[in-house]
Amino acid sequence: MKSTRLVVIAAVLATAAISGAATAKAPGLMYHRTFYSDASMTTQVGWYIDGCWNGNVVASPVHGTTSPYYTLEAVGECPGGYW
Repeated sequence: MKSTRLVVIAAVLATAAISGAATAKAPGLMYHRTFYSDASMTTQVGWYIDGCWNGNVVASPVHGTTSPYYTLEAVGECPGGYW
């Protein structure tokens, strides 16, 4: 009877550990993003730096304007990952 109870408790604990690991988020990289006016990337038109808030990577307000032409520079890591 005791050994059956121990097996059941061990199974419950193992399931809880596995499900807890499955819901944890991987760390997320934070970037400094620089926007350019065109594909030649010679004229900068804006930038922003990701931040870490409540364990999630979040974008800060943009300084200037956005564009589909940009560069990324990794500037840190947020422990919670992306939301």
